Amino acid sequence: GYIGRYTVKRLLDEGHTVLDYHRDQQLPYENPKHIFVHGECYDVPRLLHVFKEYKVEAIIHMAAQSSPWVSLEVPVQTMEANLMSTIAILEAARMSGIKRVVMYSSECAYGEHGYDECNLDTALVPRTVYGVTKAGTEMLGRVYNWQQGMSCVSIRCGRVYGGRQLTPNVMKSMLLAAVKGEKFTAPCGGDAFASFIHVDDIADITIRATFMDAARVNDMAVYNACSQGAYLKDVLKIIKEIVPGFEYEMGPGLEEVNGITNESQGVWDMSATYRDLDFKQKYTLKEGIKAYYEFLKDEG
Repeated sequence: GYIGRYTVKRLLDEGHTVLDYHRDQQLPYENPKHIFVHGECYDVPRLLHVFKEYKVEAIIHMAAQSSPWVSLEVPVQTMEANLMSTIAILEAARMSGIKRVVMYSSECAYGEHGYDECNLDTALVPRTVYGVTKAGTEMLGRVYNWQQGMSCVSIRCGRVYGGRQLTPNVMKSMLLAAVKGEKFTAPCGGDAFASFIHVDDIADITIRATFMDAARVNDMAVYNACSQGAYLKDVLKIIKEIVPGFEYEMGPGLEEVNGITNESQGVWDMSATYRDLDFKQKYTLKEGIKAYYEFLKDEG
């Protein structure tokens, strides 16, 4: 997937052997340290066989139905894809003696908090089935740490942007309009506050979580992952600074997606991520937006 592609490249560049366990068939990779294995996340016997054959030491679990809005249409499938796959992987890891499983949570686990700051003690009030699966993923990780002596870590991810991103999102739409010389318009959303993180920075957090000392994993076993929060109206102003000819018109209020008001939170507390993972972001928001704009322009 999107974040996985950048994470795998970083791991390979650092000399690690990466086992790419995927449900879709594909040709073998040219890099001998990048190994493709076909399998389903639910298939515990297959997972056990693969973990033993390749002497797997740690797992980064990125397989999921990745849209909160799609989950409104396919709630049962979303629960199966996101929670049942996670419990299968955790069980296979437990039986194989693998301690470290890095999993992905989301801003959707927080749910709606207005403009209040969100820290690791903030109540989780998800408003979509997708958000429930992400809150559940975090809880499963803690249970396996407490009961099975594992060292699972969940990354609670903000809005990722940058690079080769296939799924639609508001920042990508803004920048594509800037690249094409078109005016960006939206009836509302200017007052929506979002926590952004560049894909290179989220890949760095993922790798740091994979190799962090077990003694440093906090009791919540969760780490917020964002670089900077901003109102969408201010994101537009940043793009205007980068591309002076960019024109836009965005109405006030919160975002609406498929006729539903999107969830909002205030600033995220990143202190545990900085402390336990020694994370130092590569991009400020303006630097990241500029890099994303240049990427989209170069890619056509």
